[in-house]
Amino acid sequence: MSPFSSCGICSTDLMTAPIVTVVLPTFNRLKYLRVAVASVYAQTIEDWELIVVDDGSDEPTREFLRSPPDSRMNVVFHPHTGVPAIIRNQGIARARGRYVAFLDSDDQWAADKLQRQLELMESEPRRRWSYTASRRVDADGRVMNVRHTCAPYSGSIVEQILRLDATIATPTVMAELALVRELGGFDEKMRFAEDYDLWARLALRSEVSYESRPLVDIRTHEEQFSVGGDSSDGWVRLYAKMESLVPTRRLRSLCRRRKRDYLLSLAAQHARASDWVGMRQVLAAAVRAHAWGLRGWLRIAKAVAVSGREKRRRSPVAGGR
Repeated sequence: MSPFSSCGICSTDLMTAPIVTVVLPTFNRLKYLRVAVASVYAQTIEDWELIVVDDGSDEPTREFLRSPPDSRMNVVFHPHTGVPAIIRNQGIARARGRYVAFLDSDDQWAADKLQRQLELMESEPRRRWSYTASRRVDADGRVMNVRHTCAPYSGSIVEQILRLDATIATPTVMAELALVRELGGFDEKMRFAEDYDLWARLALRSEVSYESRPLVDIRTHEEQFSVGGDSSDGWVRLYAKMESLVPTRRLRSLCRRRKRDYLLSLAAQHARASDWVGMRQVLAAAVRAHAWGLRGWLRIAKAVAVSGREKRRRSPVAGGR
């Protein structure tokens, strides 16, 4: 069942609805959260609402959230899940805007981000979502010397997303709220790549517009969310799903190849952790998927050998004290 099947929005809400709903999930990070919220309030347009969904933060963050600057900011206190998709969907379910835009609690927007993106989307109404360029900043907000954080693709970009050529940062995305809800929002079963899963499904339904000016600062710091371990499981799930959704044989073939590659990578991850049961289960799935890439199997063999050496090294010498 869709998480948005009963959103509880009455006709009065719709009459006073803002043009954009900003969905901002957070878990602690109070120092950065203040900056993120301030960047929303600094927008050159004022017709927005901000829904902050707190994923069970500690008391200092909750205390800050209990006193929003004005009625445009609404806070949802949610029990801790550690699953970004669930938390973002809570905000989407309560959104009232025509469009929904996403912001993470450690990032920030340029003052004209919403205005420029609205102008872009309203100039091309058939394109029901958009994203912008971004730049990387460090923990103190200093711009980092990196080449770019997203490639300039617009129009029909399903293949570019599946090839990971179009790198789309979540805080750069704005989409029609109705479309996001029709698609079911973020996949709550995924703990990694749930953002690309949604971008791929959006791309299957609509062309996209791209703003080349970097309107978002993506912060790199030690407190960033991590799913732990290898991300291969998320990519396996994404490509398995997309294989059943994409419309052409060539794209289905692409999804199968990527799924096989990530299955072998996931098996190697289990081997490095000496999780032999997990490794055998993934290898069985890889064999069923005809994953015969030599490089992937060599990676698994190397991981098994290294894990075996580490296990022998940690074991006490026979007969010793």
